[in-house]
Amino acid sequence: MKKILLLGAGLWQIPYLKKAKEMGLYVIATDWSDDAVGKGYADLFKPISVRDKEESLKFAMDNEIDAVFTSTDVGVPTAAYIAHKMNLPGITEAQAELATNKFVMRNKIKGIGLKTPLYRMCKTVEELLEAYQSFPKTAIVKPTDNCGSRGVFIVNSKDELLAVSKETFESSFSGQILLEELMIGNESSVEVLVDNWKPIILGWCKKVKSPFPYRVDMQLDYFPDRTEEENREVEEMVAQLVQGIEMRNGIMHIEFIWTQDGVKIIEFALRGCGGNVITYLMPALRGYDIKKFLLAKALGEDIPVTLSPSRFGTLKFIIPPVGKVKKLSGVEEIINKDYVLDFHTELCDGFVIESIKNTSKRPAHVIVIGDSRNDIDNKLDEVVSTLKIEYYG
Repeated sequence: MKKILLLGAGLWQIPYLKKAKEMGLYVIATDWSDDAVGKGYADLFKPISVRDKEESLKFAMDNEIDAVFTSTDVGVPTAAYIAHKMNLPGITEAQAELATNKFVMRNKIKGIGLKTPLYRMCKTVEELLEAYQSFPKTAIVKPTDNCGSRGVFIVNSKDELLAVSKETFESSFSGQILLEELMIGNESSVEVLVDNWKPIILGWCKKVKSPFPYRVDMQLDYFPDRTEEENREVEEMVAQLVQGIEMRNGIMHIEFIWTQDGVKIIEFALRGCGGNVITYLMPALRGYDIKKFLLAKALGEDIPVTLSPSRFGTLKFIIPPVGKVKKLSGVEEIINKDYVLDFHTELCDGFVIESIKNTSKRPAHVIVIGDSRNDIDNKLDEVVSTLKIEYYG
């Protein structure tokens, strides 16, 4: 029986843990938390931070694994490190750095001829304030190496920049942050399988974002009725990026924005979109087992990619009014709706709903599929109206 190590055993990793078991693999998992919700799906579990390369490598070698896989940004460098040290299939360490260090990523995107925002890397508050003098008044500041919109702020003055700089630096594992121009336009992201150098677009969405100053994803609409010109621009951008970073096998999640100067890449990741888009929505829209494809690639195996014509689908994050929850109802009714692929909420008695600052503040999400834009809108309205929240006070 072949052994696979999955780095990360949180909520979003459970579908991969379950699929690995279905494939007849001996499943080994790690997570920083000894109480990780996916722990019980593994044959063997050990609480190791997915950032800890050396401890993870030792654990992998002790158990003589045949493959390593992760679906988390923070686990990508460690997975690449283990693959390199143990001569296993996987992305290279250089590719892992490209996907997890936004400064290195920006340099690479620019170097291969794709468009990206004006940017400066800063290591101190003094460098940050000096760089801001040559930037447009409205700018974005973010860590070079974190995810989930942590430490990301839009600023409109030197005073605002100074006020948020401490949190941004503290959110950076390396102590480095980026100052970027604010790109104006509609945001999108695209999911891409790469099969022996060939990019295969699963689907791309247009996003609804939270209000300024925090720009968090609120809704991702994967609708197949995009214009031919839009599809062509996305296809050309994807092909150039895959070729530019020399990606052979795996998956890419690319975030970009439609500007007056054309498509500009915000960032990319060598993992699929979160929120169960890859594990639930894309398989339903395209009729293909994406998890099996990715785990097979981790084992060095090829399986044919056959996609059906796409349906309409949406991931919506449900953000109720701020307050302390007393009672919640309607959850089972939502889960049992035949068009709901996935519903999850952290809302419960005593839960405090806060304003949205990063992805961790989104307390509920739903994934629905349908036959048209109007059909999707009606189904989302029905889900939201079904969820009843009673507040304290």
